[in-house]
Amino acid sequence: MTSPQNPWQQGGYPQGGTPSGGFPQQHPQGGYSQYPQSNPFAAPPVPAQELSTFQRPITVEIAFWIAIVVPLLATVLSVLSYMLLQGFVNDSIAGSMGDPDLDQQISSVANGVMLFFFVFITIIYLVLTGLWILFGFKMRAGKNWARITLTVFAGLWTLFGVIALIQGGSMTMSGDLDGANLPSSYFALSYSQTGLGLVGMIVFLTLAYLKPSNWYFKAASRF
Repeated sequence: MTSPQNPWQQGGYPQGGTPSGGFPQQHPQGGYSQYPQSNPFAAPPVPAQELSTFQRPITVEIAFWIAIVVPLLATVLSVLSYMLLQGFVNDSIAGSMGDPDLDQQISSVANGVMLFFFVFITIIYLVLTGLWILFGFKMRAGKNWARITLTVFAGLWTLFGVIALIQGGSMTMSGDLDGANLPSSYFALSYSQTGLGLVGMIVFLTLAYLKPSNWYFKAASRF
């Protein structure tokens, strides 16, 4: 006979039991569950094959160093060419008029014009060199848009290099001095600068689009 003062015995549960089917409820210490819970929002693990593909290939590494070194060398050669050309012009003007004062005035005007063109061309070289270095680092990091941008730069550089070879090795100021007997060292530097650009850009374009490079940029786009 059940006691009306203990309503829990009417449901058939023994005293001291729990409504959980007879098993005592256990609470882990510290308030945390004793089983680790998985994160349903976690990204799936990257397959080992994709990780190996994502490793930067040697083709991209060499293309990166070409993008850094070749523009810097071209800028240095441009400065050396200007210094040789300035010395040649000063030597040509000296004593040509028979009047030291007049020679000085002509030399000053010629040096001023040459300095203007030199500063203008050097600024262009420095800006382009900075862009090459910036986009080179981005390309090295797997940014395909940087590779495309440098491809455009390399294509234009190759085109201008071919035009420079047709014009005599330089596109700076040698065309204005066709009638003068320019020193052979100036032409050597001009051809070296143009040849460096042509060879560097052709090698860069080849390396940037070889199969390992294409795999690298495709894998980098997934991360």
